[in-house]
This record gives sequence, structure tokens and C-alpha cells, in this order.
Amino acid sequence: MKIQPSTVMTLIAVVLLSTWAWHQLGKKPKAPDATAANCSQEAIRAVADPIERSILSARCAKQAAPLQPAS
Repeated sequence: MKIQPSTVMTLIAVVLLSTWAWHQLGKKPKAPDATAANCSQEAIRAVADPIERSILSARCAKQAAPLQPAS
């Protein structure tokens, strides 16, 4: 039985994607603290990782939001 080249390429792709996904699952985002310097538009856009960027943006929004009274 001869193995098709497409089958070999598919198996290689599956192994590579599985390895990459496993590595990403164990990675924890390291967003910087929300300070005045880190909360500018340019500083937020300079963060390369989209998850870290969204965490920083949320922290900056919480910091800038006025306290609302509990109902």
C-alpha cells in the first residue's frame, strides 16, 4: 500500500497545528498595568498581542469610568 503525498502533508499539518494550539492554551497574557502612560491610544495600539491589548483596554476603561452608585 502506497501512502499518498497529500496524506503525508495533511498529517504534518495536523501535528504542527496541534503543537501550536497546545502551546497557546498554556500561555498566560501579560498585559501591562493601567497607568496614565499605558492608557493612551498609541500605547494601547502598540501592544502586539490582541488578548493583552483587550485586557489593557478594559483596565484603562475601568480606571477612567466614574464610580456608579449601587442600586
